[in-house]
Amino acid sequence: MSVLGLTCTRCNAQYPLAPMFFGCPACMDGEGGGADEAGGGAAALTVTYDYPAIASQLNVEDWGRSGHGIWRFDALLPLRDPASQISLGEGNTALVRPRAVCEATGLSNLYIKNETTNPTWAFKDRFHASSVSMARSLGYNRVTASTTGNHGASAAAYCAAAEMDSCIILCHPESSMLQRDMIALYGGHAFVLEDRFQYLDTLIRDHGFYPSTTMTPMPTGTPFGIEGYKTIAFEIFVQLGGRIPDRMFCPIAAGDALFGPWKGFNELRALDLVDRHPVMHGVQPAGCNPYVQSFQQGRGDVIVHPDPCSIALSIRDDTGGPLALGAIYDSGGDATDVTEDEIIEAVRLLARSGYLVEPSSAASVAGAIKAARAGRLASDETVVCLVTGSGAKWPEVMAELADRDAPVEPAWEEIIARAGLAGDAT
Repeated sequence: MSVLGLTCTRCNAQYPLAPMFFGCPACMDGEGGGADEAGGGAAALTVTYDYPAIASQLNVEDWGRSGHGIWRFDALLPLRDPASQISLGEGNTALVRPRAVCEATGLSNLYIKNETTNPTWAFKDRFHASSVSMARSLGYNRVTASTTGNHGASAAAYCAAAEMDSCIILCHPESSMLQRDMIALYGGHAFVLEDRFQYLDTLIRDHGFYPSTTMTPMPTGTPFGIEGYKTIAFEIFVQLGGRIPDRMFCPIAAGDALFGPWKGFNELRALDLVDRHPVMHGVQPAGCNPYVQSFQQGRGDVIVHPDPCSIALSIRDDTGGPLALGAIYDSGGDATDVTEDEIIEAVRLLARSGYLVEPSSAASVAGAIKAARAGRLASDETVVCLVTGSGAKWPEVMAELADRDAPVEPAWEEIIARAGLAGDAT
């Protein structure tokens, strides 16, 4: 079997593939060094694999096939049994050049990995395809998650596909009403709470719920969801014809969006399919930049940012896990922040290119634009920006960013004037 089990990301303690949601027991008991000096809490567990065994049987041509979502990569996922693999057709997302962004940066090889075309219009579907499949495989019939919007809607969709008995989603007060409605339509229960982690912990410890949450225990975490994010790296490898990008820009909150692809790229190296990794850039809003501050200070942990503020709600977490920060260091990359105006510019440039994305998703593109204008990107480099979710799920935000309204029953003269066709009028 290709899956070896779970490994502590700090002390390397080994465990079987089991429902372990509170971090490494050895670290918590002090055997692995006590409290997590690099993360301020329990160390995360990660799924490990027998790479030589996988390499000996792997047919990379199979990766180019579409269908069954992320599970065409199941040799590098926690489940090999097709009967346990839940899919809504996630993945297979386009790697495309956004015209207006390329023009703004002067980079002809700048791509976006367009995750807005997933079933619930966000990259979270990869996460929950893996996570909820593992929940069902481990015998759970109740799932819970905390969300600013995208994560919860996706969790509810995959719980519906898995025919779970109960799905409780604890929503941020500023979460989109549309996404709360999505949760309800999928059969989940959405509750709006300021202090979500307290209830999350109680549901898991006292009521037998499976946490479809981030990798780092905050206060709980699953090792399984992030495995779905690895498939972003595998798809990019296929789409670039067996190559990987020189640089990848990722919006980060808890950090899974960066660490997941990073783990995937490293597994490509472990399989001897590539001989290097991309430089990883984590991008945050200037009003909530704990990774940026931690990176600038050379820290191994991620600080807590007081009073986070940004239009980019999905990446407005006040702290994060050390794994993404470590990936930035290990790749030779950086953590950078972008202003609200830079995020909005990126939203509009992407829209002018034909892609409607939420502000959090546009942060990666804003980071690449900022780096290009500062002369930090070479013209011949291949750059990929991870675009994580659709703007259609945030109608209130899109309404604020639209720079013109739609007149109702306008006079013909107004149509001509607005369209800039006054000189054509007869």
